[in-house]
Amino acid sequence: MIAIIALAVVGIAAMIIELFVPAGGIIGLVGLGSIIASIVRTFQTQGNLVGSLFLLGAFIALPTIFILYFKFFPRTFMGRRLILSQNQSPETGYSSHTDHHYKSLMGETGTTETALRPAGSIIVKGKRFSAVTDGEFIEQGVSVRIVHIEGNRIVVRKGES
Repeated sequence: MIAIIALAVVGIAAMIIELFVPAGGIIGLVGLGSIIASIVRTFQTQGNLVGSLFLLGAFIALPTIFILYFKFFPRTFMGRRLILSQNQSPETGYSSHTDHHYKSLMGETGTTETALRPAGSIIVKGKRFSAVTDGEFIEQGVSVRIVHIEGNRIVVRKGES
């Protein structure tokens, strides 16, 4: 009976290892096979009653172990090393795009560096930006005004020359 329990424990450990080792599912399948083998071996050696109880225990224990594992793993030494704990918020200096730089450009005027058909480049305050129009064609070297900023998308219209 000790060998059967050891086989089940090895199977559970292999399934947990599969979460961290890129093995293409092979370690997890070996772990699942080990658990199934321990259940089958229990039925063969201990009879139907003990085998059924072992199977019921496996159905209860496996989800419970995984739930507890994911609940407590982030607090362990290894979990703290593997899981990012710093919040990457704009308040701490992180940004997924340069939206805060673009907001200051709202209403500014610039010149088209390329023709906008409807996308192209513009120069505003000496810097180049990608921009789009509302659908109209704007020639190169024409004055434009920034009318809308959505994320990193700058929308322009022809301005006064």
